[in-house]
Amino acid sequence: MMELVIGLIYAFFGSVFGSFANVCIWRLPRGESVVWPASRCVHCQGQLRPWQLVPIFSWLFLGGKCAYCQGEIHWRYPVVELVTAVLFGLIGYFFGFSLQAFRYLILLFALVVSVGTDFSHREIPDEISWGSSAVLFVLALVTLDWPLLIGGAVLFGLLYLIAFASGGGMGGGDIKLSLAIGLALGWRLGLVGLFVAFLVGGLLAMGLLFSRKAGGKHQVPFAPFLALGAVTAIFFGDLIIRGYWDISMQIWRW
Repeated sequence: MMELVIGLIYAFFGSVFGSFANVCIWRLPRGESVVWPASRCVHCQGQLRPWQLVPIFSWLFLGGKCAYCQGEIHWRYPVVELVTAVLFGLIGYFFGFSLQAFRYLILLFALVVSVGTDFSHREIPDEISWGSSAVLFVLALVTLDWPLLIGGAVLFGLLYLIAFASGGGMGGGDIKLSLAIGLALGWRLGLVGLFVAFLVGGLLAMGLLFSRKAGGKHQVPFAPFLALGAVTAIFFGDLIIRGYWDISMQIWRW
């Protein structure tokens, strides 16, 4: 029961941070401040009142339209808030009040914003990638958590080498984001996340090529796959590693 209560508390704060993530997704690629001015309608610039800023429920209550001009409020807003709330709630349920949970929350917020901006503008703001990496680096350094520090170096180094070897096939934002992933997950879970990201991303890229929906000038954003890999590693990474070793031992004995 206590785990459920903690999960609900985290989910509430997750919806709030999801609302802030929407602000970051909209403003950071445009070079705007995420603090000032206050939230406004993107159509009529009318300043939103507190009751219009309640995560998820305000969008439902308003029917997805601005209360002033009836301009459409994109469905992305409640989706981002809901996804962030669910992810935060799961962290609270499984990891409780812990430093590990805090690291994961920092990473998940960065991933939500990165996926949003990568879809909308094909970029990952440095404020998110470097900012989250800096906080996670300080946490790992203060606690002298070497697996985390090594994880950051390994994932950053791997993606940098891939980008160098492919002549720019990997975006700089993805490389910077991988640093945060490694610093939050450590090298073991970080490599699991990276494997999942490349596996799913590669399969989708091949599918698009075969269906001729992706040409030479079209790029598939990679941040969503990094995020999928990281989330998979957080909740299932240890299970995947154990399964891998069990299968390996069975093959070796055979």
